[in-house]
Amino acid sequence: MRVVLDTNILVSAFFWEGNERKILLKCKKRKLNSITSLEILNELEKVLKIKFRIPENIVRDYSKEILYFSEIVFPLGELDIIKEDPTDNIILETALIGKANILVTGNKHLLKLKKYKSVKILQAKDI
Repeated sequence: MRVVLDTNILVSAFFWEGNERKILLKCKKRKLNSITSLEILNELEKVLKIKFRIPENIVRDYSKEILYFSEIVFPLGELDIIKEDPTDNIILETALIGKANILVTGNKHLLKLKKYKSVKILQAKDI
C-alpha cells in the first residue's frame, strides 16, 4: 500500500507514541510504501526548527531518515482544490503524483474531502 504522511503526522510520530509512530515504523520496515516530496520535508523541517526549536542537526537527521525509506515525487503546484488553505494542495498533489492509495493526515481541510480521485484521506487511527 502506498501512503503519503502529511507533515502533522510526521511531527506527531517524532514526538509521541501512538498511531502516527506505528504508521511511520511500518514505512521504515517497508510494510507500507512511503511517498513524500521535498515540499513536505521542507515544511517538516521548518515546523521542527521554528515551532519546536529542535536543533538543526537533529532535524536534518530526521529528514534523512525519512528520505531513506521514502519514494520522492515532485509535485508541480498545479492543484487548486483546497481553497481554505491553499498550501494543503501540495500535500494532496504529492499523493496524486505518487499514486498513493492513502493520504494520512490530521488536517481538517484534507480530511473533509474523504477521498480525492483514487486517494483515500484518513486519520492515523483509521489505518
